[in-house]
Amino acid sequence: MPISELRDKVSQGLLDFAWRQWAQIGVSATVAGADSWAVDPEALILFTIGIGRRDPRLFDEMLDWMAFNHELLSMQRLRNLAGRFPVPAGLVAAVTAWTRQDAALNLPASHQADPGRAREPVFSPDVLAFVSQPDPVFAERGFMRPPAARTGKSHEPNPALPVNLSFRLRYLFGPGGRSETMRVLLTCSDGPLDAAQIADEAGFAKRNVSDVLTSLTASGVIRAAWAGNERRFTAHRERWALFLGLTGPADLPSFVSWVHLLPAALEISQWLDAKTDSAESEYLIASQARSLMNRLTRDLEAADVDTQHPQPAHGAAYLPVFVEITNALLARLGADQ
Repeated sequence: MPISELRDKVSQGLLDFAWRQWAQIGVSATVAGADSWAVDPEALILFTIGIGRRDPRLFDEMLDWMAFNHELLSMQRLRNLAGRFPVPAGLVAAVTAWTRQDAALNLPASHQADPGRAREPVFSPDVLAFVSQPDPVFAERGFMRPPAARTGKSHEPNPALPVNLSFRLRYLFGPGGRSETMRVLLTCSDGPLDAAQIADEAGFAKRNVSDVLTSLTASGVIRAAWAGNERRFTAHRERWALFLGLTGPADLPSFVSWVHLLPAALEISQWLDAKTDSAESEYLIASQARSLMNRLTRDLEAADVDTQHPQPAHGAAYLPVFVEITNALLARLGADQ
């Protein structure tokens, strides 16, 4: 498969995945499909900041949803996870600043941003080539885009949907370490888990998560046991299923390591963008693809994406392997149709 064709397939697959997630958590969109996993709100936002640069409507519906549901989000967790994603820190700052404003951006001309201050376009030139008047919040942080405005179409996540378990827990505990720790423990069936594993997925410092685990264990909602010199934790999933009105633990949503899978997906997509129409030889592109996959192997395998191939592939023969792994990633996201 040519790199350009794979690029288009991956780009569309990731956009379809993002739209499907947002539609299930409260964005106005006519997208079919219901997922059985639990969404990770901050990871989804960071992923959309990256992939949404190809779809201004998706980007702006995200802004609207964030502004409407900001009390359900953890800005601290967003900052903690931002470094894992291949998105500019300034763009993340612009998004969070814009969505926490008290009013829409109807500023007088004297307060509007100087277009000369903004340098990097938010959106791909393929979808938005010219900006006559920049949004002041984004321009202040070095990014050029048209003035953003609330669409007013977003609503709260429906806590009855399995995909929205994260929000149901945030209604109970607030958007912090407790809710994320419980999300990991309730959805991950590979336990018991130690504090480091939980902290990695929860997106908070290990010390903070350890304190949360201590208090949750003391309250009796999770249990702890020693394995060597490491304390490991599991949730009382049967009790929690009953509390949540489910038939049993099998009805709890499944676990996906979003903090590993979504950054890797973005990196692959951005690499494909850079290599499309490249004048480099097929051998060199294959070598670079191998290096990229070697760097992403840990993240992909943490998210149950198979990166192994039964036969060694050398030189340009690695490109079909790269395509195969990329297709497996899309399948993991339910975006391979």
